[in-house]
Parts: sequence; structure tokens; C-alpha cells
Amino acid sequence: MADRNSELSAYVLLTRRATMRVDMAKVKELAALPWADAVTALVEAPSDGQLAPTSGESDDIVGWWMGRMVLPEAGLIDRMAFFWHTVLTTHRYAAGYQQLIGPQLNLLRRNALGSFRTLLQEFCVDGALIMYLNANGSTAEHPNENLARELMELFTTGVGHYSEADVRAAARAMTGWQVEDGSYAVRFDPARASTEPVGFLGETKQWDVASIVDRLCDHPATAARIAAKLWYHLVGTELGVPAAADLGAWWQGQQLEIKPLVTRILNDPELRAEHYRRPRSGFEWYLAFQQVTAADLNELWIPRHLGQALYEPPNVAGWPVGERWLDADSVLRRTSLSLYLDIDKIPGGAAATVDEILDRCGLLVVGDATLDALSRAGEGTRLDDASLAHLRWSIALSSPEFQLT
Repeated sequence: MADRNSELSAYVLLTRRATMRVDMAKVKELAALPWADAVTALVEAPSDGQLAPTSGESDDIVGWWMGRMVLPEAGLIDRMAFFWHTVLTTHRYAAGYQQLIGPQLNLLRRNALGSFRTLLQEFCVDGALIMYLNANGSTAEHPNENLARELMELFTTGVGHYSEADVRAAARAMTGWQVEDGSYAVRFDPARASTEPVGFLGETKQWDVASIVDRLCDHPATAARIAAKLWYHLVGTELGVPAAADLGAWWQGQQLEIKPLVTRILNDPELRAEHYRRPRSGFEWYLAFQQVTAADLNELWIPRHLGQALYEPPNVAGWPVGERWLDADSVLRRTSLSLYLDIDKIPGGAAATVDEILDRCGLLVVGDATLDALSRAGEGTRLDDASLAHLRWSIALSSPEFQLT
């Protein structure tokens, strides 16, 4: 790998992994600081205070979020909100009332760097999730197990730390919450709820949503599992079981506050050990592509075409991670978009040099094969300058480096 600007390259890596965009002005601002101070600047950056729409079609709500992510002031909050959306999933169409998506998005952004316990408490009584997991009709007489099961299997401890009896007990304890027709307000109806003591994770008492979530947050498997997921998302490597347990135990000592965990991960030397690691997911690649090409964000079909449209997970477990994003189908779909660029929209466009193309793509560290392909592009052909530039942009956007984060 050739490092084209060693003074900036590590900070490009930091912004690529800690935010949803690589803005070279922001990179240079951070590069003027020691690493730990740059991390602090990202973590402590104030929220923009903007709220997603809470009425209208979910297309408008998703479009609003996509628009926020590509603004120059976008930062760690939306990176973390995106991460939580991939862990704490909801499908906008399966939720039924599309107006509920805005309040949930605001919930994720508001708690993105706050307390995981608070985030999960609020999420479990969120209207969109209640509808998505069929908890709206869950009563003491007929408890629905979906929410209780997914809370344990996907949102907290993972399989192996609870029994089917625990699922049934939690489902009964979490009854009574519903979404009102028309107003879409979420309320608790004591008449529909169970008040009988049940045995959950070895303790028998009268449980409710808050105490069930608290008990699961106190379980060491939850901290280890969620911390490992965040480590993979930011660093790009899998934590082994002992390392995940150690990180989880440390995080529990921080009362599951998210900021300290993010700060520790971003300051870990392993984050900088290798410039490219995990594959960019479909949506991550699309945002990077959009930033480079100034493509129209209103084309919501594009991330769907790439396999990751916001609020459209394939199932409640969310989207797959890892090499699936580099399979033949994914790469072909990405490459096909790269071949149909509007050069006139791209800053620099047809006049851009190889270095300018790589800089705009955020590729300060690049392999010899990619450099060779860019420098030799068009050899032996009669391409005019515009066509040659188009080919070079396509090569950069299709390069192995651009597929990774």
C-alpha cells in the first residue's frame, strides 16, 4: 500500500470509520490535533438538534436522514444512529403506521451516544417496534412472544443465556403496551397487562418492561455482545470471546454509557493498525459514492438495489455483515453504478487528475494495482479526455479500497 499523504491518512481513516462521510476539510481540522484530542472532538461534538419528520410518508423520513448524513457537519451521532439501526431493527412497511418511523429515528439519534440502558428502555416501548413485532395485541390472556424473544436473542444477551420459560415469562411481563389508532400515541393499559409474579432468569417477582430490560442490561453477556458488535463496526475485526468479555466487563463498569465505549475503541491502537478492513455495507458504499459523485439522494431505489435500504432490513436480525458485501452480486451492482456517472456533476469532473480523483474518494492509502490501473487507464485506445476521466472515476469507485472501511 502506498501512503499518499502520511500526515492526513490516519485521520481520513478516523473520519471514515467514525462518521458517515470523508470531508477533507474536517480531516485537516482533526489532523491539527493529537489523536486523543481528535477523538474527543468527534465524541463531544454537539448534536445539531434537528429532528426527523414525525408525519407524512416514511420515504420523506428516510430521505431526511440520508440528507443529514451527507452534510459537512454530520458526525459521530449519525454514524452511531446508523449502527443502532442495524442492531435494533424495524421494518418501516411491516410496522404498518409509517408515521411511527420518525419518532423512532429521533429516539436512535437522541440516544446514539447516551446510555445503552436508556436507549433500550425507550426502544422497547417505541411504537414502530411494538407494531413491527406484534406486541400491540399482546395481553395477559394472550401474550405475544415476539418482542420478548427478539429482545433476548438479538438486542441483548444472544442465544444460550436464557430458556424458553424465560421467553414466556418475559412475554407475559411485557404485556399492556399499545399504539392508539389515529393518534399513533403509545400508551400503557393496565387492564391488558399481567400483574402476576413470574420467574425470569432465576428470579420470581412481578416484572414489567423496565425491570426486564434492566435485568438483561445487567447480564454480562449483553455488554460483551453489544460491545463486540460496536468494535467490529468501528474497527473492522472480530473480537474473540475472552476479549469481548473483557471489553464488556469494562463497559459495565461505565454503567453502559456509550460515549466512553466509543472513545476507548477509537483510541485503541488496533483501529489504526490497518487502513482497510471490513467491507462497506451497501448503504455505507452508497453514501460514499453519493458524496464523491453528487448523485441525487432522492433516488431511494439505489440503496435498495445495493441490498441495504434504511428501515428495510431483510428480517429482525438486520443485515448480514462481513464478506457478503463483497460477493459477486454486490460488486456487480456497485460497479454498474460506477459506469453510469454524470461527469458534469462531479466537482473536478473531466479535468480531475488521478491524485484529485483519489483525494475526492478519500483514498489516501492505495494499493499498487489500483494506482497502476488508474495511471494506465485508456492506454492503446482513442478515448477523448472526458471519456478517459470517466474511466478513471469508474476505476477509483470500483477499486478494492473503495469497497472497504
